[in-house]
Amino acid sequence: MSGLANLIAIAALASTGAALAAPTHLTDSQYLAAAHCQGLFDSRSLGAADASGINAVMKSEGAYRTPDVIDRADQARGDARRSADHAGALMKGQFASERDGACQVWAHGAAPMTTAGR
Repeated sequence: MSGLANLIAIAALASTGAALAAPTHLTDSQYLAAAHCQGLFDSRSLGAADASGINAVMKSEGAYRTPDVIDRADQARGDARRSADHAGALMKGQFASERDGACQVWAHGAAPMTTAGR
């Protein structure tokens, strides 16, 4: 039985290595969500936040986008920034919570491990 266990372990390691070697990029939907978050980071009314991680993600991932996706991302970024900049106190709190919560995956330069769904 140890031979079978060794074979399974080797197959698991091989598939893990292949997955790690494969290029991983954001899907278009993830890229648009990250652009929305970038707009929240850019908002002056939400207070200072370190946007270097999300800016790096957007810059590197932008190279893999079609012009129409880039345009939609620009729109999502601008809409989020304008909405946050013009929001009342309650909505500013919600936008700040989103930026400091759900958007942190992008803020830390993380990209979900996926190549599907473009």
